[in-house]
Amino acid sequence: MRTSLRNIAFLSFLLAFSSIAVAQTRDRFVISAKAGSVNTVVGRVFVRRDGQNNQLLSSTDDLASRDVVTTGANSNAEILLNPGSYLRLGENSEFQFEDISLDHLRLRLTSGSAIIEATGVADMDLGMKVSTPQANFTIIRSGIYRINVDKEASELAVYKGRASFGPNVNDIVKGGNSIRLTNGVAESAKVPKDKDAFELWSKQRAQLLAKANERLSRRTLNGYLNDHGWDSWLWGPRRFGLWTFNASFGSYTFLPFYYGWASPYGHYYGNYYWTGGGYYGGNSNPIIVNNQVPPPGSTGVNPGPAPGPGVSPGPGTSIAPPGGAGRIDPEGNRVVNKSRDPNN
Repeated sequence: MRTSLRNIAFLSFLLAFSSIAVAQTRDRFVISAKAGSVNTVVGRVFVRRDGQNNQLLSSTDDLASRDVVTTGANSNAEILLNPGSYLRLGENSEFQFEDISLDHLRLRLTSGSAIIEATGVADMDLGMKVSTPQANFTIIRSGIYRINVDKEASELAVYKGRASFGPNVNDIVKGGNSIRLTNGVAESAKVPKDKDAFELWSKQRAQLLAKANERLSRRTLNGYLNDHGWDSWLWGPRRFGLWTFNASFGSYTFLPFYYGWASPYGHYYGNYYWTGGGYYGGNSNPIIVNNQVPPPGSTGVNPGPAPGPGVSPGPGTSIAPPGGAGRIDPEGNRVVNKSRDPNN
């Protein structure tokens, strides 16, 4: 089930190569708040769409509901979920979206392994559904999750976060624990400390994407957003930020709506999209701000994400981003203020 460690160097090489290749085919600016875009492809990955034969999946493709994605040996894919969340597919695996809408996101892992880096504000139920032939899982909290599927059982490992695995609301798996279901029988265990090549690749991707956020051109992106109706990006279900394409890295990265945001792996996103109080009644246009300090003129209170339709948080509302106080990563290490190049 687990990828051999001998593939680490091979995957690292392809990771760098695929980022360079896709940068040549994406537009310089792509702003998105949808799920389903392919962020990177390593090796040979195929997609089967309704009424069509298998085709090679490209890093510039967008997936629709019922599209089936299959990875070969030594191959991986990274797919965008709700802004800030990623699905990473291991080798010899197969998945499809059952519902690609952000407010009812559901996917199915038929075989192999997947890692989900799930992002959301603290204590909010993400409600992200993952079905397998033997079980149905629901990702509840921001965190890092691995699902393994073989012919006999389905396993959910929660590195950080909280998930459920059955119809009973008390069937909860917390961080550091795993659950394996075989013919309806659940067996719990601790998550192993040793990491395989797939897990290391996922962590590498998280580092790289945090670096891609840090390297966004604030001046150019500010101009683009203001020229294209910035306020239209703020509204929608579970909207904590935007997908923003960085051509230099050949990947979408997450642009949060407020400061203090780190990925579940513990790496700060260097820039965030500050509304200047606009959706709290202010008159400022939004700007892209460095994430190391509170926004200009603020009192240091995190304003929380932009409200969705029918939601009216008052000025000074405090909604903690993922990571919480102390900024500790899933392995118990203190988080540094600057994301690091995973190749160094």
